[in-house]
Amino acid sequence: MFTYRVDDEIMLRLLEERHTEEVTALVIRDLKYLQEWIHWAKDDYSVEDTREFTRKNLQQFAENRGFTAQILFRGQPAGSIGYNYFNWQNRKTEIGYWLASSFQGHGIMTRTCWALINYAFDELKLNRIEIFCAVENTKSRAIPERLGFKLEGVCRQAEWLHDHFVDLALYAMLADEWQHLARPNEQK
Repeated sequence: MFTYRVDDEIMLRLLEERHTEEVTALVIRDLKYLQEWIHWAKDDYSVEDTREFTRKNLQQFAENRGFTAQILFRGQPAGSIGYNYFNWQNRKTEIGYWLASSFQGHGIMTRTCWALINYAFDELKLNRIEIFCAVENTKSRAIPERLGFKLEGVCRQAEWLHDHFVDLALYAMLADEWQHLARPNEQK
């Protein structure tokens, strides 16, 4: 199955059914934190939820419509990231991600996003990448801002989060803009 080495500390691997237990354990361990920002993080989250998501993800991958990969940091499951969809006609995608709270502050998500952005532009030949973040989720918003994405606007009440709507900030990067930026891994 798909694996991708981001750097010496970070590896991505496609979610498979054999990872169900460890992914579920990570989600449940950090459930209260995740519930602040993620609609699928519900009190009754279970192994079956992970299994169903994994099956859908494998189908999406097989059909070349996008995928989600598990983030491993120093061999430990830390979260996930992926292309929520591929719009091949318009050559664009959306990156979605989450990271367990205990793994934050190590640059994991910035480095992982950087790798997926490079892959999307260099290998997949896409032209546009979008990232949506809840307006009040400053940690999540810091990622596209740090990577030089442009804030294109706010989509008002764009997502239902458990019991209320939240506004989403829309960030975007174009292929020609990315080529002109000083990239994080190339500054070393």
